[in-house]
Amino acid sequence: MHKIVRFVRATVIGLSVLVIASVVHSQSNPPTTEELAAQISALKQDYESRIAVLEAQLASLKAESLSTETKAVPAVRPSLSNRGNSFNPAIGIVLNGMVSEYSEEQSGIPGFQIGHESERPDEGLSLGHSELTLSSNIDDKFYGNFTLGFGVHAGEPTEVELEEAYIQTLPGAGLPDGLRVKAGRALWTFGYLNELHTHEDDFTDRPLPYRAYLDGAYNDDGMEVSLVLPGNLYGEVGGGIFRGGDTPFAGSRSGREAWSAFARLGGDIGSNSAWRIGGYILDGEARNRSGGAAHAHAEDDGHGHGEEEHEEEEHEEEEHGHDEAGEEGEHGDLAEFLSDGSFTGDSRLYGIDFRYTWAPTGNARDRELILQGEYFWRDESGDYVLQEEHEECTDPNDHSTCEVHMEDITESLSGDSQGWYAQAVYRFLPHWRVGARYSHLSSPDDDAELDDDPYALSTMIDWTNSEFSRIRFQYNRESFNGEDDDQFMLQYIMSIGAHGAHSF
Repeated sequence: MHKIVRFVRATVIGLSVLVIASVVHSQSNPPTTEELAAQISALKQDYESRIAVLEAQLASLKAESLSTETKAVPAVRPSLSNRGNSFNPAIGIVLNGMVSEYSEEQSGIPGFQIGHESERPDEGLSLGHSELTLSSNIDDKFYGNFTLGFGVHAGEPTEVELEEAYIQTLPGAGLPDGLRVKAGRALWTFGYLNELHTHEDDFTDRPLPYRAYLDGAYNDDGMEVSLVLPGNLYGEVGGGIFRGGDTPFAGSRSGREAWSAFARLGGDIGSNSAWRIGGYILDGEARNRSGGAAHAHAEDDGHGHGEEEHEEEEHEEEEHGHDEAGEEGEHGDLAEFLSDGSFTGDSRLYGIDFRYTWAPTGNARDRELILQGEYFWRDESGDYVLQEEHEECTDPNDHSTCEVHMEDITESLSGDSQGWYAQAVYRFLPHWRVGARYSHLSSPDDDAELDDDPYALSTMIDWTNSEFSRIRFQYNRESFNGEDDDQFMLQYIMSIGAHGAHSF
């Protein structure tokens, strides 16, 4: 208070001197020293009286404010107020629709099992994949998240999937600094994209390795522990144990048949760029894993929906191919086993990811370049089982005496395959970005007799009006076994309500 008064007083005196000086300068006959001193004294007394009045008014207002706060204290109960917030979780909805056109009627990845989450969107107008998320701090020690996914496929009922339902410890949980525990169903730590929901991706669809190895993403039931290490660089290590009911596994019996481990390191380069690199392992048992059953978290044996129909359509072609390949008995061509068969055995997936960001102007909202890539190596050993129809007739000349029987054909396979992608995305204006991505898969077995390894080239341009709305146009050329599929997609992504912060 006294400092303010002294400052105002000094300011007033200084302004007075400047005014008098201006008056003196404008006069033709300058005043004497005695006259100038008298004027300054008069102005000083006038302004001091005004300052005294202001001080009295300020003291009165301060007293009234203290009185009001004192009266309000008994009515406020912070503990109850804070606890009430836990009953108001953040609610967010993501709307994701598109228009798509393709040059090929059918699409798949020969030699790999593909589930619904890895199929291309329906041609024409489609609603795509929407989400509903509820999240909140449960109390001072735990955080909770619940996400439902709504998928629409032509000719099928709307698919509702529980994508995430987990709790996570907060810094106040009493654990050592940097230690975090997460339990439930979640998008677990494996590579870069797996932890993100698809609407957070830089492209409309996931790259080939995610579609072939994880059916889009691994979100099994389980628990994960991670530790952020102290130091100048960002370092994190961790691992988890999971039920083993989601791709690349299936049919868990013990409820704890998969595990993971990971380590990540990152840091800044100057003030405009940053980097991160990580290594990952995901290991477990698969029991009757099939493409149709992917992402269903099923615990029973058997084949996924739609598989029998696909096998029936290609039955004649299968028999012809099997007759020609005699070295391996009845089934020399393994491509169908790897694509349509069910797998039981050991599956281990390794991954490496890298991400680099650079903001030329120092502001990523203005200009930003993102370079990103991931490499996967899958090692599997077990049996592929393919169901085939066999017709038996008591009288070869009378078709009415024929009966159709399903027979399981088994091939024991042990091998590995690799997949990777690399992409670049550049924000050239605050609301506009362009990007390009290349992804590639190697054949899982030399005996699969595939003409070429699958690969895909993608380019995109998107317009982001705000963090809640984005419109994207993307072109893909996917090449599978010598056939090229030109794909055109116009997508919108709109968020309503709470919207989580984007990760590095």
